[in-house]
Formats: sequence, C-alpha cells, structure tokens
Amino acid sequence: MAHETEVYGDDDGFMLLGDSDDIRQALAELQIEEKHTIDISKAAILKSAQRAAKMFGKSQECSGRWVKRTKESAEKARNHGLLRNNSTGNLMGVIGQGGKGGIKGNVQFEKIAGGFTPAKVANIEMLMLTMALEQAMKEMTDYLKQIDAKVDQILRQQKNAELAKFLSVAGLVSEAENELQHIDSLSDATWDQLNNSAQTVNEVQQYSLLQLKDIADRIYSAADTKTAKDTLTKARPSIGEWLAVAADCLRLRDRIDILKVQRFIDTDIEPDLLGKHRFVIAENRRTRYRSLTDTTANLQQAVKNVVQGKDDTMRVILLPMDAPVVVREGNEIASALARFDKALGKEYAVPHFAEKQWDQAMGEAGQAIADGAGQLVHQAGDVLAEGTKQVGNVANEAGNQIKKMFGSFPKLW
Repeated sequence: MAHETEVYGDDDGFMLLGDSDDIRQALAELQIEEKHTIDISKAAILKSAQRAAKMFGKSQECSGRWVKRTKESAEKARNHGLLRNNSTGNLMGVIGQGGKGGIKGNVQFEKIAGGFTPAKVANIEMLMLTMALEQAMKEMTDYLKQIDAKVDQILRQQKNAELAKFLSVAGLVSEAENELQHIDSLSDATWDQLNNSAQTVNEVQQYSLLQLKDIADRIYSAADTKTAKDTLTKARPSIGEWLAVAADCLRLRDRIDILKVQRFIDTDIEPDLLGKHRFVIAENRRTRYRSLTDTTANLQQAVKNVVQGKDDTMRVILLPMDAPVVVREGNEIASALARFDKALGKEYAVPHFAEKQWDQAMGEAGQAIADGAGQLVHQAGDVLAEGTKQVGNVANEAGNQIKKMFGSFPKLW
C-alpha cells in the first residue's frame, strides 16, 4: 500500500517507518515536531550495510524516525489506536493517507507491502531498543560532562581491587566497538571479555548504591538539631561522586548491551529467541534504573526529614547560624538528585526548601508549648538549656503572644 507509515511502540519510544514525506505528515498528525525525533540511519546497529539488509530486507531504503516516549507522545499514540502485539506486548499500527483529512487512521498490518512477519517485528523491536540505549547513553554523557565527573579518580581513592577492574572495562568496550566497526563482527574471544566486563560493571554499580544508602542512613539519623549541618555538608560532595559512578556504570552497561544486540542479529537466531533476548535486556535495564531511582528517592526523603522535620523550628531558635546552612545544603543535594533523575529520563520537579525565619519559629514554639506540646523544647537537648527554660516560662504565661513579642526582634542572619 502506498503512502503508509508504519508505527511501532514500546516502553521507551515510538518508531515511524516509511517514505520521508509520509513520515513528516504522520508526525504532523501526531503533533510531534521532527526536531524532537532521531533519524534511525544514525543508529549504530545500522552502520553495517549487511546488518541493515538482514534486518529490513527490501525495505531497508525506507526512512525512519524514533521519538522518545513521554506522557505527551504516549497519549498521542494512544489516541491513534495502535494495536498491542500479543506476543511481545508492544504497540504497532499504520497511519495511511486518504480522505479529506489526509489521515485515515490504522489499517491491519497484514496489508503492509512485504508482509508482517515475526522476523520483521523482532528486528524492528531490537532496533527500537538500541535507539533507546543510544539516547540514554547520550543523556548520561551530557550529565557527566555537566557535573565534570572524574569517576576514575573516585574509584582509585577507594583502594578496592574489584573497583579497580572497572577502570579497564571502558577500554575493552572501546576495543570491541572498534573491532565491530572495522570487521563487522565480534570474535568469540572479544565476546567472552565483554560478558565478564558486564559483571564487573554490575558489581561497581551495586557498590555505588550501597554507598548512597549509607549516606541516606546517616542523614536520617541526623535529624538531631546539633548534627544536621555537619552531616549534610559532608554528605553533599559524596552524593555527587557516587551518583557519577552510578551514571558511568549505566552508560557502560548500555554500550555493552548495544554490542550484545548486534551480535544476536549477526548470529541469525530465530525471531522468537531474538524477542526473548530483547525482553531480558530491556527488563534488566529497567531493574538497574529502578534501583537507582529508588535510591535517589530515599535520599530525597532523608534530606526532607532533616531540613523540614520536627527539629527545624528549634534549630532556627537555638542554632540560628546553622539553620540557613542546613536549608542551603539540603537544596543543593535535592537539586543534584533531581539532575540525576532527569538524566535517567524521570520527570521530576526539583524540590525547594524555604528558610524559616526566627520570628516564625518563635511563634510556632510558643504556640506548641501553650498547646501542651512541651516535647518541642525538649528536642533541643542541653543546647542553651537555661535559655530554653526561660522561653518555656514565658510561653506558659502567654503562649499565643510569643510571636507578637519576638516578632520585632532583628533577624539573626
């Protein structure tokens, strides 16, 4: 059928295949700007003419565009009634030309010129996977440049033999990529090295997650008025360092997975087995990403507990020089975590903690005491104990008046 654009979708994005003009018209119908899409001819897996011919056959000359899945693009695709492939769970459909509106919607895949075969679907879904991997690698590379990460220095400081192995993995991957570029295939020896390298990368990523969990635990335990400032100040650079290590691990695993996909294509395995390999790679990747987003969410909650927890009022009253530092460090950490989540493709609003003013804190303390919540003062421990008693005496005599009484005092920072 002429003037038809095939549309495929998975958890990471959507791909449009067909004539370049038809694709532009389909993108316009979907209200997706072409500048937000990626030309599939740039995919590493298609750099080999032999591999491209094997994957697409006579249709290799078709144009193609891939767009990253977002809430907006998913909604637009859903509105066009893409069908779900029962065997893979992914989406597919056809946008065809016709009628006054120029778009007649979806037609059955069986009507596509060249036929709808399991091999074709398996190859296209593998191509979509590599497009998502390459986009993720680009975003992670941009993130590491943005924070000026020096992962090799961080790992050398650990004096850990297992971590030191990671430093050689990037070299092995680069050699494999070079071999594939010039010879068009990977030798068994190179492939064995890559498999071992993947295990090393996984171990280093798990180590980085453990480091971030330990930091989160220390922050949770620093909800004490007197220790919050020092804990957050020390934690901030360490969080940045281990996020950089985790980011580099993700990027390297994606590079290995792209090489793995190309080897699967080159070995001519059955479409069903190819689809299973694709599922495993995608599922393992989602698990790696989920473990990191869970870690950053835990850190965000730990910081929030300290900055805006039960002790923030007494911190402002008793340690007025520490309180703004706690808020500032908390905001810096929250922003760093949000930048990392964005690099992961997670839509995340950067939290912002506002400084509580001294007169506001005094008003809250006085009201709490007047209401019988004496625990608020007790949280201060031995810090300025005598002064705290005096505040308590005043508050007991005139609870609701404390904010008014202290509101005229000059701010201490």
